[in-house]
Amino acid sequence: MGVPDGGPGLRVTGWSTTGGDLRAAHFIGMHALQGLPLLALALGALGALGARGGRLHDERLRMGIAAVAAGAWLGLTALLTWQALRGHPLLEPDGLTLAVLGGLLLSTATGTAVLLRTVSRPHARREPTT
Repeated sequence: MGVPDGGPGLRVTGWSTTGGDLRAAHFIGMHALQGLPLLALALGALGALGARGGRLHDERLRMGIAAVAAGAWLGLTALLTWQALRGHPLLEPDGLTLAVLGGLLLSTATGTAVLLRTVSRPHARREPTT
């Protein structure tokens, strides 16, 4: 975006180093199809450890972590798309792009912190009395 096709690019990917390139956003967005299910599987495996899994034994916490990760991934994909459409190279973001990235990181950290504070810690299970 913003430069003629066929200009200089990154070695392996060929993504433009002089203008915006939507292939970077496409790459990140498409890999969410692999990364998010792998995250869910890993969280499920850790939760299955029972007491050794710590707080991850709580399904609400695992679901919340997956939701925060999905939101962050979506935000990063949108940010890279916006950067490319404005004609800025991937490795040379302007101040506005960096500010939005900072906001994305801050919102992800805040969402994680709120999640950890609001989801209760697991309680000891009581044996049913008969």
